[in-house]
Amino acid sequence: MHHINLRAARLSDLPALHSFFSDDNVMRYWSHAPYTDIAQTNNYLHKMVESEWNGLCDFVIEYTPPSASPKVIGKIGLWDGREIGFMLDRAFWGRGLMTEAMNRFLSDFWRNEKMGDVQEIVADVDPRNDACIAILQKFGFKKTGYRERTYETHLGWCDSLDLKLERPAVTETC
Repeated sequence: MHHINLRAARLSDLPALHSFFSDDNVMRYWSHAPYTDIAQTNNYLHKMVESEWNGLCDFVIEYTPPSASPKVIGKIGLWDGREIGFMLDRAFWGRGLMTEAMNRFLSDFWRNEKMGDVQEIVADVDPRNDACIAILQKFGFKKTGYRERTYETHLGWCDSLDLKLERPAVTETC
């Protein structure tokens, strides 16, 4: 079992975040090209740290390997309190860590009373991003639509696959 922790971003996370925000493979399906200057990542991080969502529904993913210190390896969250986004340092792909992070995120999110008015989480995914779609569907996200030419990015015009996850029904126990 891995040890995954979700926590609020800190300014000291800059080197770790820049390692994946500047990686072509990690950023392939993001809404902008990989960052070429650490100042770009620093600007993003400052906005994340100052956001009302930091630590509430937007987190860095911390991994603690056996006999080692925690390391920031990704991020996960709702950038507007409703639309999910996530990324993972390429060195940690294929280990089940994003599945673990998503499980933790969704479990904590639905129990958070401050987010009680959110009835659904949506995702806008590049349809070529098979790994992202697979993770979302593993957690019950359902396809709700397909839109053509929705974003012009470093890849050119991209389509969008829309997915949605509804708030789970609360079951009362005696």
